[in-house]
Amino acid sequence: MKLDSKYFDKIRIKPGPNKKEPAAPVACEWPGCVKPSRHKAPKGRGSEGQFHNYCTQHVQEYNKTYNYFEGMKDNDVAGFQKDAQTGHRPTWKLGQNAAAANNAYANINGMRRKARNVNDPFAAFASAQEAAKPSRSLRRGELKALNVLGLDENATAEMAKTQYKTLVKRLHPDANNGSRENEDTLKAVIHAYDTLRSSGFC
Repeated sequence: MKLDSKYFDKIRIKPGPNKKEPAAPVACEWPGCVKPSRHKAPKGRGSEGQFHNYCTQHVQEYNKTYNYFEGMKDNDVAGFQKDAQTGHRPTWKLGQNAAAANNAYANINGMRRKARNVNDPFAAFASAQEAAKPSRSLRRGELKALNVLGLDENATAEMAKTQYKTLVKRLHPDANNGSRENEDTLKAVIHAYDTLRSSGFC
């Protein structure tokens, strides 16, 4: 870079006559100290955003004895620390916030109804009865397999599994003194449950 270039001559800045003098350093606020203050120290609880001006020696002494919670009871300190975890903002337990409840339900003419246009593919917000209903219509083979297990079209996968275990224990030859009288029925039950498993019902 050429300092004598015509381009740089035009952008040089010379100090003007009204240039402010640097501010004189503030004296240390420690009683009897005349050294310049180079450090800020917080004034404490109830005076947030306010600071003392101390020199290096006295700010070190001040920091050794500084206690934000001085004068507070232990219960108040514990409450302050707990509130600090949430930034001293109000919190609610799950389901107690009225605004959250109003988002999920609309209260019209005293009748509570579910919010519309909500996509809930896994039935997370469905009632127990709604969740128990199959999400698709049963195929003929599945319905026939449920009938073999002694269940109807309203049965759930958990009900089918429980019924299958009960029937196998009841029909197995070991439970009937080695008798193979129920062998055909046992095979039908096993085949019915395999059909339900392969179709994705359970």
